[in-house]
Amino acid sequence: MNFLQAFFDPALRFERAYADHLTRRYRYILWPLARVDLTRDWIEPRGFQAALAQNDRLVITGAAGMGKTTALAYLALANGQAILDGDTLASIPLFFNARDLAGNLPRIPDLPRGLNLSDALAAQCPRIFFANVFNAGRAVVLIDDADALTAEQLQAWLKDFTNVRVIVTAQKPLPGWAEYRLPGFRDGDIETLAKKTLGTDAFIHSLKGVPRALTTNPMTLTMLTRIWRESEPLPTRRAAIFDEYARVILGDQDEIAKTLEAIALAIQRGKPASNEFLSKSRGLLRVAKNRTADFVHDLWQAYFAARALRGQPDLMSILEHLQDPLWQETLLFYAGLGDADNLADAVRSRGDVYFTGRILAHARQARPDLYTSVTHELTQFAWNGDARAIAALSEMNSETAVDGYAAKLKDKDPAIRTRAAQVLGQLQLDRGIEYLLPQLRDVNADVRDQVVEALGRARTDRVIEPLLVALRGDPRAGQIDTRLRVAAAKALGEVGSERAAPALIVDLLVGEPEVRAVAAESLKRITSPVMLESLQGIAQTGDEETQRYAKEILAIVNGRG
Repeated sequence: MNFLQAFFDPALRFERAYADHLTRRYRYILWPLARVDLTRDWIEPRGFQAALAQNDRLVITGAAGMGKTTALAYLALANGQAILDGDTLASIPLFFNARDLAGNLPRIPDLPRGLNLSDALAAQCPRIFFANVFNAGRAVVLIDDADALTAEQLQAWLKDFTNVRVIVTAQKPLPGWAEYRLPGFRDGDIETLAKKTLGTDAFIHSLKGVPRALTTNPMTLTMLTRIWRESEPLPTRRAAIFDEYARVILGDQDEIAKTLEAIALAIQRGKPASNEFLSKSRGLLRVAKNRTADFVHDLWQAYFAARALRGQPDLMSILEHLQDPLWQETLLFYAGLGDADNLADAVRSRGDVYFTGRILAHARQARPDLYTSVTHELTQFAWNGDARAIAALSEMNSETAVDGYAAKLKDKDPAIRTRAAQVLGQLQLDRGIEYLLPQLRDVNADVRDQVVEALGRARTDRVIEPLLVALRGDPRAGQIDTRLRVAAAKALGEVGSERAAPALIVDLLVGEPEVRAVAAESLKRITSPVMLESLQGIAQTGDEETQRYAKEILAIVNGRG
């Protein structure tokens, strides 16, 4: 597209103006007294491009702070920039926040208004522009917080959006949608972020003792980089991180803090907040619809609401919300701001040992006997396959649970050893790695396979070399067989490190058929530019099957899957 085409064609002219709007709107993620530049600071989650390429209906899930909204914003930004760069195949993003829609879902003819475009930009939009975009299959619909809509609302709306990819975010999977769960940061991602924001490796050494639940979460890790001081230890609880960051933002402005607490608690209770305090909020509030304001992130609202509740004389105002999932983060911050025994006792008395465990994971202080009994109960449930118990124990960073399951790795029954390896992998705690690595030499193939899978789930890059050893069939990894190599290739794909790419490419070329297929799928999850030259050569000179694999991987690496 040249200048004259864009100048004389109203549709092309609007397309570029719209793309410019997208790049300006979604380039920066606002932080209190700071901002994140996605063109510089985006770290692509492992397997993200492969999930996008393989699914037309995709829901991105993850805990608060894992980057769900950021992922959608990056897609809008990247496609907008591609349009400005003259890429005629780039998708045209349509970004909606489901909370703002409140059930009033725009139809295709209403999209300029439904996208909240400025009057000037909307006036440039040709009447059938978006209809043509949908007919051409170029639209990609991005919906943040899709679980704010009912399933019926979402499905009815999507009937309009045929021949189009739809990517949404939600707290939980949606029926009938492919799920991509954000995997969180690994060691390499943490190092990349530290170098981009701090330019030093000293920060990495300061993370020793900080739970993985905090360093794998992009939001809390970024906050840690902002409050880090080389001579001071970092906080090891989420509430303490927010406390320290709030001090940086607010200083000694107690009046502002008290106002933010009142606003947060009011919003938490369902009351809209006026935007009159916006200019004095130190970047913690942002403009919302109908002259209201909300917090720049739900976790800031939960944090300040918890601070407000800590100033109240009793638990009655909290206990009435124990069953409300919208209050869980506030309750967890409440636990992190002081003694959590009464809250934990109240939750456990209602039979919810899972949330009790989460409260104890965040608590500033709690009774040892309560912690021990809850851990014991969760450990039993987790062994029996209870995913909620496993998640709670992982959040608790429970060394007791890890040590207990590790002892079962020595059991004479291979089924017990297999189950122990599986649970240790699901916990994703670094302490479990030390117990799992020796079991790569287990005499039972089922156990070895499960150990390899467990290592693939690990959040540390320390597992990469042992998995490469298993892939190569080194005798140190135990018996050499195709089955183990397949498991190792799959696990390396879960790790998603470019350090595994050369070995996987070798197996793509000369591995057994079973290994080649898995190596190809794993390379799709890695999508590193370091693979390009090798894959381009394979796509030209390999056998028919290998060429097909190489072309599929290249399409994903280049964003054309």
